[in-house]
Amino acid sequence: MPPKPAHPVRVVVVDDSLTMRRWLSSVIAQDARLEIVGMAASAQEAREIIKAAKPDVLTLDIEMPGMNGLEFLTHLMRLRPMPVLMLSSEISRNGSLAERAIAIGAVDCISKPQFPTSEVMKTLCDHIFATASRQRLSAPKAIVEIDELSDKILLVGASTGGVAAIETMLGSLDDQKIPPIVIAQHMPQQYLQSFVRRLDRIGAHDVGFSSDGMRLKPGHVRLAPSLDRQTCVVWHSGAWHVQEIARQYDQPYCPSVDALFASAAPWARKVGAVLLTGLGNDGAKGMLTLRRMGARTLGQSKESCVVYGMPGVALSLNASEDEAAIEDIGSLILARMRSSTLNMASR
Repeated sequence: MPPKPAHPVRVVVVDDSLTMRRWLSSVIAQDARLEIVGMAASAQEAREIIKAAKPDVLTLDIEMPGMNGLEFLTHLMRLRPMPVLMLSSEISRNGSLAERAIAIGAVDCISKPQFPTSEVMKTLCDHIFATASRQRLSAPKAIVEIDELSDKILLVGASTGGVAAIETMLGSLDDQKIPPIVIAQHMPQQYLQSFVRRLDRIGAHDVGFSSDGMRLKPGHVRLAPSLDRQTCVVWHSGAWHVQEIARQYDQPYCPSVDALFASAAPWARKVGAVLLTGLGNDGAKGMLTLRRMGARTLGQSKESCVVYGMPGVALSLNASEDEAAIEDIGSLILARMRSSTLNMASR
């Protein structure tokens, strides 16, 4: 922790989300350079708190009830100019908002943090402290963005035609940061071994087999082995882990897409699920469970499938939100997973 100055910077947080106000307050309280002196849920509340607390710096959200953050910033700069750090999920989705905020008078703009790692908290506090001295740590066009996928996982199921589909999907993500991806592909183990080696050789990401107890990291692509134990995932200790369980008598497939999908249901809001080409209905019920509990779900389009079985059943059950061509499905599901994080943070 930085040494405590003689007079800590006095901070007021303005955000319509109670959860975010509490989180920001707890982060600020851990930095000896800063002191939280007030919180507000709206522009009207902010006016009164600013008058009473006389803060050195303000963190200001954009999306608020009544007067939004940019409108309030305009009034503030005219009536009581002070250092303001725009702190909003909207920044990462619309970079022009940062330019507008800087033009109005904000000192700096950053994307609203999502995950309480020590690095994220230090970066946030550094920006608040610098803003109080009217120093900008990031240029308006180089916004500091927190990775909205850092606690997410993408689960994929495929069968007939899945080899080419998986290769295409992963290839479309070569230039992107990805969360851990776990894939259940119906295929005998000896062929899976060759497939894994090929994917690892031709792709940009770290491809291998999953194993019991494995800690999954961003950039990992792990295929479930076909060895008579079902591959599942669990979230604990701040990360996703592989958990292998005994195959049940009523599970015709191993690896089972349904087993993989269902295992993540307790943490569905951290999950994206995709069903690719394949015979049968494996994965449709598991995907339905995930969607009902808040996961983002997507199926491969009929036109791009070798066999429109698994994704077709999922769509008929309303388990998949919709469908996309195989060339687009990877980028689209990741975009939706990021969007879900931003929407949750702004509540």
